[in-house]
Amino acid sequence: MRNVKSRSHLRFGSWIVVGIGALLMCLQACGGEEKKEQKAAAPAAGQGAISGMITLDPSLKGKMGKEPLLLIMGSKSPEANKPAIVVKRVAGVTFPYQYKLTGEDITLVGSTFDGKMYVTARIDPAGAVGAARPGNLEGTYPGNPVVVGSINVDIVINKAY
Repeated sequence: MRNVKSRSHLRFGSWIVVGIGALLMCLQACGGEEKKEQKAAAPAAGQGAISGMITLDPSLKGKMGKEPLLLIMGSKSPEANKPAIVVKRVAGVTFPYQYKLTGEDITLVGSTFDGKMYVTARIDPAGAVGAARPGNLEGTYPGNPVVVGSINVDIVINKAY
């Protein structure tokens, strides 16, 4: 009789081990699927881009400073007091500078990188976004607004504040 009890305990114990193993495999598979879904969804957020070349008007070269900070901004509004949706900061820039704005550059939480954007390039030693201040150099794309997905959105920084 004792031998029968030992075998049933062994079988019961084996099923526990098998059950725990199956549970762990399910949990791992569920987590793995979630990661695959997230990776598949990530490119959709940054599918569109706006790209072009930024140049500096030669007359402003002496006003640029030794370590210029370039801000490339995209906004849904032409008004300077409205927040930019995307901002790319480039320290120590040299011109001409090839740029690309994508959904990864979104700085305004809850915003989407789609539709039409007003694109501006600014050299601001403080790196501040918003209305231009004294000491800033700025240029805007003359064909603003542009549709996300546009290329050759070339900007000349030609205005000093």
